[in-house]
Amino acid sequence: MKDNIHHLIEKYLDGSITPAEEATLMAWYQEQNQAEVQWLSEHEAEEEQVRQRMLTKLHQQINIPEAAPARSRRLWYYLSAAASVLIILGLAGYFYLAPARQQVLPSPPALANNDISPGSNKAILTLDNGEKVILEDAKNGIISQQGNTAVNKTDSGQLSYQSTGNAATATVYNTITTPYGGQYQVTLQDGTKVWLNAGSSLRFPAAFSGDERNVALTGEAYFEVAKDKARPFLVTVGATAATPLAVKVLGTHFNINAYPEEQHHTVTLVEGAVKVDYGAANALLSPGKEAILDKTSGRLQTAAADTESAIAWKNGYFIFENEKVESIMRQISRWYDVEISYQGDVSGKAIGGSLSRSKNVSEVLNMLELTGTVHFKINGRRITVMP
Repeated sequence: MKDNIHHLIEKYLDGSITPAEEATLMAWYQEQNQAEVQWLSEHEAEEEQVRQRMLTKLHQQINIPEAAPARSRRLWYYLSAAASVLIILGLAGYFYLAPARQQVLPSPPALANNDISPGSNKAILTLDNGEKVILEDAKNGIISQQGNTAVNKTDSGQLSYQSTGNAATATVYNTITTPYGGQYQVTLQDGTKVWLNAGSSLRFPAAFSGDERNVALTGEAYFEVAKDKARPFLVTVGATAATPLAVKVLGTHFNINAYPEEQHHTVTLVEGAVKVDYGAANALLSPGKEAILDKTSGRLQTAAADTESAIAWKNGYFIFENEKVESIMRQISRWYDVEISYQGDVSGKAIGGSLSRSKNVSEVLNMLELTGTVHFKINGRRITVMP
């Protein structure tokens, strides 16, 4: 992470930084300082003290020497000064209006009276016999025995499948489903780790057998697949469709965004290698690449990926890079479990920026309003979007 921040700083200074990278740098800076540095009072005389405390923290955080090159020192002064403004005004994110990348400052919150909390760890586990377990209500420890595998809810609130050493039994399947406003992490019997985003489901065997490790996904998930050269790991998207999307790996890290309501399905590779098949079309990905399926045309193509943005949700952030308002609102709908309606035309309008997913919806909407692109009303769990 430290090396990546140094790299982003250099790109910031020479003007080659992308909007998503700039948002990442700002989000990192805010994360490092909000937890420990607080504005002492409203007196202007104390602003310099806050700046110096922030600058000291930055030096400690990534070991920037006091004798650093002048341009680096200038950046740190800029960031420390900017951060004092952020703290004074309570800024929780960094946004710009695409494509002009206009930085905006916050105004007093106008939506906080009708607020909605962010999503949290919650999911439903459906066992082979049809029994449903609400995981956020289940006690820690073993919650079921599925064949020769124990299903365990860990102290950290995750799900873990572990072989008991008993004799092999017939393959049984489980399904974990996250509602809107939920996310969950599960470790499969082979050691593969899966993070499920809101509004997603994963069907998988309690214990893998045979020549392949097969699972089926709806929605979005990040996979860290345990290495097993003898048994490839296969993720099927749209298993009941005439032409499903198949992602085949041996052991790697990747993200699949495959919500039914989205125009595209995207497979983004972070580490290792991935083969993507769709009918007669296929693509072999290397790290930093992604495969994009246009569901209307059936075209599968590859492109350079912004991996930071692709897995931002898993790391607790929204990162939008010149993203259409409708797409942003679908993400907000899934994470905050809200209904979205529109008054007026916002099609074609795009926004970029970064914001923590731990914020209440009013903070997210206020930040979006600051771009001057859209405005909102909250009524219960319905958000109305207006130009």
